Amino acid sequence: MKSFDPDDETVDIDVDARDGVQLDDDVIEVDAERALALLDAITHDLPGGGESREGQREMVRAVASAISRRRHHVIEAGTGVGKSLAYLVPAVMAGERVVIATATKNLQDQLAKKDAPQVAAHAKGVRVAVLKGKQNYLCRNRAQSLGAGAQLSLDDGVDVPKGVADQMRRILRWSNDTETGDLDELPFEVDSRARRSVSVTPQECLGRAKCPQGANCFAELAKDRANESSILIVNAHLYASHLASGSMLLPPHEFVVFDEAHEILDIFATLLGTSLNAARLRALAAGARALLEEEDRARADQLLSSADRLASALLAQYERNELKGLDETCVLELARASELVSALVEGLRGHETTSSDGEFRKVRALGPAIHLANDLERVNKVKDGELLFLSRRDREIDVEISLVDVGPRLRDDLWGNVTAVLTSATIPDTLPKNLGLDDCVVDHFLSPFDYPNHGLLYVPENFPERNAPGAEAAIIEELVELITAANGRTLALFTNRAVMQRVAEAVEPRLDTEVLVQGTLSRARLIEQFRHSAEASLFAVTSFWQGIDVPGHSLSLVTIDRLPFSVPNDPLAEARREKSDHPFFEVDLPRATMLLAQGVGRLIRTKDDRGVVAVLDTRLATARYRSAMFKKLPPMRRTRDKAEVHAFLEELRQ
Repeated sequence: MKSFDPDDETVDIDVDARDGVQLDDDVIEVDAERALALLDAITHDLPGGGESREGQREMVRAVASAISRRRHHVIEAGTGVGKSLAYLVPAVMAGERVVIATATKNLQDQLAKKDAPQVAAHAKGVRVAVLKGKQNYLCRNRAQSLGAGAQLSLDDGVDVPKGVADQMRRILRWSNDTETGDLDELPFEVDSRARRSVSVTPQECLGRAKCPQGANCFAELAKDRANESSILIVNAHLYASHLASGSMLLPPHEFVVFDEAHEILDIFATLLGTSLNAARLRALAAGARALLEEEDRARADQLLSSADRLASALLAQYERNELKGLDETCVLELARASELVSALVEGLRGHETTSSDGEFRKVRALGPAIHLANDLERVNKVKDGELLFLSRRDREIDVEISLVDVGPRLRDDLWGNVTAVLTSATIPDTLPKNLGLDDCVVDHFLSPFDYPNHGLLYVPENFPERNAPGAEAAIIEELVELITAANGRTLALFTNRAVMQRVAEAVEPRLDTEVLVQGTLSRARLIEQFRHSAEASLFAVTSFWQGIDVPGHSLSLVTIDRLPFSVPNDPLAEARREKSDHPFFEVDLPRATMLLAQGVGRLIRTKDDRGVVAVLDTRLATARYRSAMFKKLPPMRRTRDKAEVHAFLEELRQ
């Protein structure tokens, strides 16, 4: 082992992940000073030599303490702290497997391709693996069936559109060269139908032992790598599914880091529940009809009719804005569908096959049928603490069950079995309580960025209230002026897609710079185009408020059309309000503050970034709760003077 001299400019440390760790039967002790030495070695080798950040060093000590004391830690680490390295460094020294769960694919990719390999390169014995849900991997058995078929068709037997068929053939050619089978690595945007045609859900999978391609299955090989890993990177949705499955999806582990932890309350609430819609009934009917005899085919036809009636009944209830519970028509139709699904399950179980392909098609129909039967039973018997409500996704109305309060479930099934570090740039003060974390340490590490000098927070003076009749017209005028002053380079965030589209259509003809609008291209292509343009503006809604990183000259202005409070009739928010003694301050305000902070946080991503955040909602300047919001926002200078904002933007242009 080479020695480490902190005064030596050419740091050279060769760390074994097991060094700096004391192990006995019940105790893991991570040496914080050795962890900091490892951090110094890693940052020294970063492009430009890296930099020492006090907040990052304090976070390393906090995570080392969490592992050593086996005590849950909640850590709010401001933008620029460098939280990924701050938890990865102690994690590789834990002497046990650590699972890192992220809320977004962007962060998962960053950890897997950049941050974790940087740490592993400086620590011996570290094995990093990424595990995704089964449907994210190409299924070799399905690919082989498609490759052997003369005519491509979709699950319901409909002929494949030419564009989708071309994508399927491109995927099949790619399958001959890929090492991972990870469909997210495809070098082109994939239609969901093409993706679905080459993958399977867990319910459709034959399993390694029965599948002809089991020995070479990409999903199983990924699981093998996960079982051998010391650092396992997953997304929070898979982790929640793991918990819902009775902890059957991930390898054993005693430590977990939830990054982007502000998201996990809703992720767990959703994934520990369930959802179904008429499309699932139709898919089962189509799959079963192709396999079964005449009597069961008749039941499949009846299920198709039932699905159509259910879709109409759900739509009618949704359009009446009756979002919680089910009316009598929906209840009766779901009961009828449940009977038909149960009958088809028995028919599929008794169906005899004579080939491996036939067995595959049987399992592919039977697994989802059983899963659907269980979900129908759950919908018909909603438990205390669960909420049944309707939501709209594309053309379908979904029946959803979510947990109103996830705390008791997590307290019983998770927190007693793992030691968790939860971190994000913004942590709502109510998060530990809502997650059932009764005994945890809470730390706050400030951003190293010079927000007072580099950022300006602007709320217009003499501006109409957001719900006033002239508000949208005022927003259009304000955006034209601001974007012109910034010479483009604007991320315009909205809380409503229809408003975004109307405003974008009105603003674009009045600008000399390019306007990009969410929905015209894929999310990844929009971000890439925006990032590499010197003058473009991007108009976007919810998913762009967080998880995107556009440092440098491409972004000098972020605008937010209104404070992101939940809509009044959001069923889950309503249910949480009903359980609270102080609903606005315990439910609405923390969520809106967190989203606002995430949106504001898109502006300054490096120590050299400068710019303006314009919030076009006067409540941020006048409402009595504004001080609670400011506590979670970066400490920018504040102004209501338009001339000051224009002068600042003009300075940035030059």
